[in-house]
Amino acid sequence: MIRYADALRSLAIMAVIMIHVVGNLMVVDISKTWWFATIIESFTRWSVPVFVMVSGALLLGKEEPLSLFFRKRASKIIIPFLFWTLFYEVFKMRTQLDLFSIETALKNIYSDKTYYHLWFLYMIVGIYFATPIFRAIAHKTKLLIYFVAIWFALTFELVAFYLTSMHIGFKLGMFWGFTGYFLLGYLLAKHTLSKKVTMLIYAGGVTGLLVTIFGTYWATLSKGSLDIFWIDYLAPNTVLVSAAVFVLFKHTFNIEGPFLRSFAAASFGIFLIHPVFLTLYKSSYFQDLFGFALHSRTIHVLFGVPVTFIVVTLTSYLAVVILQKIPFVKNIVP
Repeated sequence: MIRYADALRSLAIMAVIMIHVVGNLMVVDISKTWWFATIIESFTRWSVPVFVMVSGALLLGKEEPLSLFFRKRASKIIIPFLFWTLFYEVFKMRTQLDLFSIETALKNIYSDKTYYHLWFLYMIVGIYFATPIFRAIAHKTKLLIYFVAIWFALTFELVAFYLTSMHIGFKLGMFWGFTGYFLLGYLLAKHTLSKKVTMLIYAGGVTGLLVTIFGTYWATLSKGSLDIFWIDYLAPNTVLVSAAVFVLFKHTFNIEGPFLRSFAAASFGIFLIHPVFLTLYKSSYFQDLFGFALHSRTIHVLFGVPVTFIVVTLTSYLAVVILQKIPFVKNIVP
């Protein structure tokens, strides 16, 4: 077990929740509120990439039969996938259950149109299928570096397309997507980095963060509406920030404790369940019951954002801890 993995997973899930708390504040004209939300978004976009990097760091170094690997992964992903995709199909129709259709639900589940955050499940399943192949690459350092280097270079193809609307003609799909983060996590975790390389990674992280903030501003200003290109998880600037956060924790974080272990163990469940609480707290039912709705704009964004974030994080964590203690039910929040 990597000593800083729990801390990274814990902070990453909190960053995910914060992204979902402030996201709607960016869909407005550029203002103080827009800047407030954009800066928070820019400081948290490393969250999902780091989740994938931690998974790569923990999984790629193991040697086990294919059958054992897939049995372990299946026990952790199949039940949550089936339950939560169906749950959210029903949840999003909660005020119009008479319109719910099994046929439509199955089509949505098949095509990843269930709920805004569940794309992560589809992505991680794809990575799991490729993990046995990636393990062979990870055990050969030069090949590992080669793959990550090609993958990172291709993130600039996104920039080229954004600026010119032209895609590269070479078919290099095998290097595309979140697979690079999976291998990058293992590369950074398992190999000693010189001081010079570490400083370069930190410098890249600072540069990437500035590009995220001001690139989003200039792009939005030019377009006249929100432009999210520079906060994309696969943009090169996000890669730089994600690598810097990972290395920072590797070199500096040594805190351990029962609460941190518990929170990290609940992180996947928190990811799955937190949209329920985000929706609940801003609903008319909650407002009728307590006299107010809780969301990013409650009273003022300087109040609504942190309070909503704290309440959603804590209640999601407590819900997962409770569910994890119930036989059978605990399998939906592994």
